Amino acid sequence: MLTLNLSRIFKARNIHQPYKFLVESGFVPFIAHKYKNHKVAQIRIDHIERLCVALNCTPNDLFEWFPDNLLDNREDHPLHAIRQREKKTDINKLLAKMSLQQLEEVEKMIVAAN
Repeated sequence: MLTLNLSRIFKARNIHQPYKFLVESGFVPFIAHKYKNHKVAQIRIDHIERLCVALNCTPNDLFEWFPDNLLDNREDHPLHAIRQREKKTDINKLLAKMSLQQLEEVEKMIVAAN
């Protein structure tokens, strides 16, 4: 089953008020509520684009796929590219444990990558 999962990207983008963010991004309150609470049965193409622009992501980042049955669970299935696996590391916890010098080194690496 393919689902819209914005929670992961809201967390990654440090968006603590997703509903407010969605409304400020141009979504009507009814739709913002549905998207925030995972109550989406269908989504318009222009909304996918608006979400991608607002969240600086691709459509693959917005969706999560869970195999429906054993036939869909083939490891070579292309949908596995958007199947979310459990994160083994929490980047915020790692950063909190780093020394100031280590944080500055990480910052340099990030700046250099951009």
